[in-house]
Amino acid sequence: MAQNDLRTKLDRILEAIAAGRTCEQILAADRTLCYHDIFHAVAEAPTGFWEKTQAKGRKDSLPRLVDSSQKRVRQRAD
Repeated sequence: MAQNDLRTKLDRILEAIAAGRTCEQILAADRTLCYHDIFHAVAEAPTGFWEKTQAKGRKDSLPRLVDSSQKRVRQRAD
């Protein structure tokens, strides 16, 4: 696949994700895609893509506060 074709494909996937579509909806809309394509698009997306998308949906441009406190993970013993 040519580099331009791949970039176009990844951009369409990112736009669909930014619009709030699920993986299943993206795959149903384009039968040539697979989960690997979606994960590849997300991994290749620059951080600025997500920051711009988040700012569009909010009335204020303040970043969201994230609870950074770590919670204990309980290991299961099966």
